[in-house]
Amino acid sequence: MPTESTTIILEEIMKALTQPNIGIVGMYGSSNANRKNAVDKVTKRVERDGLFNVVVQTSVTKKPDLKRIQGELGNPLGLYLLHEKTPEERATLLCERIKTKDKILIILDDLQAQIDLAEIGIPFGNDHKGCKILLVAENKEMLSHKMKTQKEISVDEVEPSSSGPTRSHQVQTCGIVLWIKRWCCPVH
Repeated sequence: MPTESTTIILEEIMKALTQPNIGIVGMYGSSNANRKNAVDKVTKRVERDGLFNVVVQTSVTKKPDLKRIQGELGNPLGLYLLHEKTPEERATLLCERIKTKDKILIILDDLQAQIDLAEIGIPFGNDHKGCKILLVAENKEMLSHKMKTQKEISVDEVEPSSSGPTRSHQVQTCGIVLWIKRWCCPVH
């Protein structure tokens, strides 16, 4: 069962993705598990609610591989021959194919370096109003300053889906126990 903070964050992401004036949404958090969990929940919710006709996703990583990214975005759209073209030709084909989709969500996960969406072949803004982009990174600065996202949402408040105390909870508890032990049982 999702926690209250997970539900609030999911609703905030969904609201941003449905706003007509927002094309690029950024989701960030220091915990890889929280980011992955949030992406999974967004994907399931989008599919359940039918908000987009197509959802495609790829990982960007520290050293973006343009050919791999284009291929992973193009294959689900029926562009299987992307490896035979130049990067510019692949970008043109990918952009044209994306524009044929009325409502498409593109998720670029593990964003660790600035990328050029047009170089990949991803139309955005006035170029294709039906294309929404969800960028997922560890920090807000990557999204707001380098990628110029229109809305940034933190997933740091999301608790991991596994049971048991979180690391910060364990540290806090340990600190309290040590304080009580020192106060009650001073060392002579």
